[in-house]
Amino acid sequence: MVREQPAASLGRRIGALGLTALLLVATLVVGYLVWSVFEWRHSRTPSYRLLGLRVVGRADAQPIGLGRSFLRSGVCCTVLVVPTALIGAVVLLCFAFGASPPDGLFSRPRRAPWDALTATTVLDVRGRPRLRPGAEFRPIEPVDLSGVTVTELPRSNGHTFN
Repeated sequence: MVREQPAASLGRRIGALGLTALLLVATLVVGYLVWSVFEWRHSRTPSYRLLGLRVVGRADAQPIGLGRSFLRSGVCCTVLVVPTALIGAVVLLCFAFGASPPDGLFSRPRRAPWDALTATTVLDVRGRPRLRPGAEFRPIEPVDLSGVTVTELPRSNGHTFN
């Protein structure tokens, strides 16, 4: 049985970007780059690993290899992050001047430009708890109300609520 993973929301991806900046500072960049090489083999960055995100191919939903991961994270992200940040700044400026953001801006999955160029998608692979009925669970038996008639409705006592 294959369990489908939900696509990562924009809010989760922005959180990963913030965590990446924090990790770059905390590991003095060199540690982050070394850690990244190990994580790229598993289709993720260090911040994606910590947040439970994974990059997979859009066509087959399989983890991408080291070469494609380097192309996506190392080349495309680096080249496209400045234009993407500038466009994001313009959009945020519009929101600051009163434009309302669309519903689900941070909760619906989004595709970044580097995802479109490398035919990848980011999945949220965190374990989600599933509620399963226990042994004591029994479905409620249906009640047949076809023979029941209502002859009188309750009357109001005159009180109203404001």
